[in-house]
Amino acid sequence: MFPTVQHKETISHEILLTHFKKNKVEIAKAITKPFPFFESLRDHALITEELYNDSQEACKDLVPVGRVVYHILCHLEKTFDQSLLQALFSRVHLKEYPDLIQVHRSFKNVIEDKHFSWECDREETHEMPSTQPSCERELSTHENLVQSCAVGLMDMQKTISSCSPRINKEASKQGQHVTKHLK
Repeated sequence: MFPTVQHKETISHEILLTHFKKNKVEIAKAITKPFPFFESLRDHALITEELYNDSQEACKDLVPVGRVVYHILCHLEKTFDQSLLQALFSRVHLKEYPDLIQVHRSFKNVIEDKHFSWECDREETHEMPSTQPSCERELSTHENLVQSCAVGLMDMQKTISSCSPRINKEASKQGQHVTKHLK
């Protein structure tokens, strides 16, 4: 039996979620000030108005921004999906928080590795002989669904990639000035 695309999507989601969990500290450390991060999450309906207000209040009470961000990331982990990654690695965030660029690259690598893995699975599936009409139908359906999922991942990768050259150039221009300005 061939794995279903739903199973592959679950694996993909799990891989991205696991990578997100492993990188929460790095993400939190990269977010050095509340604006525009908190507002962006609120505007994309990723956090509630209540969590937004509580987070702003915590920062006013001198709780380190990184700890507040980590708390938000723990909350977001429970409802993790790709829209979070798109908001997290938006152009605005990558420009405002240059330390996110490296974390962004790590997610891009995970996506590329997963896409390559799917392509290898697809090639192996092509080489397998089909002995029954039902297997042929299942194979055809499986290939079409895997291809559509791979296209979705590639679209996300293109979105992420389109940010990288401009962000890298901007980050290198700002260099130490950004760090001094944020303090």
